[in-house]
Amino acid sequence: MALPSLITLTGGSEVLNAGFTKINEAIGYILAGDGTSGAFRVISVAIKDAAQASKIKPSASSVFNGNDISEEDNLGASGDTGNFNLDGNKNALHIETGALTGNCTHVLMCQIYHNASGNVPYVHGTVVSNGITLTFTHNDGTAYDLTTAVDSGEIYVNVIYLTDA
Repeated sequence: MALPSLITLTGGSEVLNAGFTKINEAIGYILAGDGTSGAFRVISVAIKDAAQASKIKPSASSVFNGNDISEEDNLGASGDTGNFNLDGNKNALHIETGALTGNCTHVLMCQIYHNASGNVPYVHGTVVSNGITLTFTHNDGTAYDLTTAVDSGEIYVNVIYLTDA
């Protein structure tokens, strides 16, 4: 049995099988079917030790269709460096709306993929004021102090999210 040809190359153009068009339409509907989400994005957030004690140095880089956010040094408890802010418990890092393209409508997944401290915290992503808040906790639900954790080394988190633009 011969497989059907799904792609036909004609000179400088490509004509795709109509099935691919339907799949793309379905994916577009799944991601934007609620009328609020327009773009699928992935960033990698780096949290490093800052120049000053008890502070962090966050940044972000685009993995897919996301934003590169410059490193901001010396972010402490209840602090705000412009693109990031840290809560008073030092466990919730917020990426502000102005640092993102579009307003965040959904945080689909957060994954810690490197943590030099040797501890295993949990991270939960939520939409707050059209930005993204990453909340870190211990297994028992208590706050995971980012300013202490990065004394041992860096933490990296992948974040998959949707925006309205």
